[in-house]
Amino acid sequence: MKKMKEKVNTNNYSNKLPIGEWKIGDDEDFISFALKQKPNWFHRLMARFFFGLRWIDFDEPKDVKPSKGIRAGVTKVVPPSKRILR
Repeated sequence: MKKMKEKVNTNNYSNKLPIGEWKIGDDEDFISFALKQKPNWFHRLMARFFFGLRWIDFDEPKDVKPSKGIRAGVTKVVPPSKRILR
C-alpha cells in the first residue's frame, strides 16, 4: 500500500490582518469590530436591513487598535419621591 503524504498546515491564521469591519453609528459616535474574512453579500445585506450594521472594506489589510471605551453622554439623578404610589 502506498503511504499518503500528510499535508502540513503552513497557514498561520493568527498573523492575518483584518480586511474590513462592521460599523454602526455615525462618524463621531460608533461601535465597530474588524474581521479577517469578508462576509458574503447576503449576510451583509441582512445585517444592514435588520441591525443597521454597515460593512466597510479596508483598502489594504491593517492592524486595528481597540477603542478607548464608551463614554456616557448624560447621567440624570432623579430624587426619590416623598409619596409612594401603590
